[in-house]
Amino acid sequence: MTNHLAGADRRTAVIEALEVLGSGPEERFDRITRMTHEAFGVPLTFLNLVHHDLVTTQSTFGFQQGTSVPASEQFCATTVLSPEPMVIPDAALDMRFAQSRAVTEYGIRFYAGAPLTMPDGTRVGTLCVMDAEPRVFSDEDLALLGDLARWAERELGYSIERGRVQRVLAGLVPDPVTVPGASVTGLVVADEDGGDLADWRTAADGSVHVTVGTVTAAGRASALLAASVRAAVVARTDLPLRDAVAGLEAQLTPDLSTAGAVGSLLHLRFDPTSGHAEWVDAGHGEALHLSGGTVTPLRSTDLPFGLRSGGVQRSVSSLDLAPGDRVVFVTDGTLGLDGVGDAHGLATVAAAHPDDLVDHVRALVPTDRTTADVTVVVLTRPAAD
Repeated sequence: MTNHLAGADRRTAVIEALEVLGSGPEERFDRITRMTHEAFGVPLTFLNLVHHDLVTTQSTFGFQQGTSVPASEQFCATTVLSPEPMVIPDAALDMRFAQSRAVTEYGIRFYAGAPLTMPDGTRVGTLCVMDAEPRVFSDEDLALLGDLARWAERELGYSIERGRVQRVLAGLVPDPVTVPGASVTGLVVADEDGGDLADWRTAADGSVHVTVGTVTAAGRASALLAASVRAAVVARTDLPLRDAVAGLEAQLTPDLSTAGAVGSLLHLRFDPTSGHAEWVDAGHGEALHLSGGTVTPLRSTDLPFGLRSGGVQRSVSSLDLAPGDRVVFVTDGTLGLDGVGDAHGLATVAAAHPDDLVDHVRALVPTDRTTADVTVVVLTRPAAD
């Protein structure tokens, strides 16, 4: 259930970042559905977006544009869950859909749909064709539908490449976490080229997870890859720490290597009952444990992700937080702010702002955004009453 919800939330956030919902007819999309109709000679073609629990028709030939129906009533809600196209020669004979409204009320018998995937790997919708008569769909037909779907993906992705990808990241920054024994607050300020990522959440076992990292790649690939890294972290929330990191590295290293990218990451899991924490540092090393008047860096010699195809044997370290202790996670851009300067300056600022460090850093970010991305996350074990 956790993975499904994370994927659905991510898909909705990406679609919202595209800023096409409710925008009215657009020729760039209508041209695709019109040509799809002509290519297959079917009465209905759709470019649909799947968001929240709805399927919205962004463009169509043969139906009403802009309509939204519950996802449970649509073939496309199933298609978007798989990277492969879905073909239903006769929906009346398919037990998954035979009783759906599309079949029983609208008389749809044939369906073929290809998922639409954004550059970060998020599937946001489908390009599909439907008919009231059963049909046979050949391999050549499937290949053509795939080509048309790639065209639709590029038109959708163009919106992100114009600078909206960071709205995806901003929309996915978690809300503060407050549970007995722990609180987490954070700030991510980034532009469309930025590669900072941050996540914090409570796992099913009650532990609190915090992840901060940076992906370095050419152009806007940094932001897209950072979003993928964060999604992969979230998907492994309930796995043991060592298994989660090993799986994360195995999944991400091929994509990072192909893009010539490097990903640094510091991931910590905290037990708010005992105060015990375990953490893994993959080349990030920008975190401080503040306990009383003592400041201890969290740092290892492990390499970042993406440098070795076979992965790296990661070190798992531990620490214990006493009541009143904090762990402060940052990225390079935070250290570069006037008023911070370096890790020593961060320790000084953190000590001076025990209750409002995130707000203080936010105030230091220039309004003209000439600095690099700025990320700061603070995990606190509250002082005993």
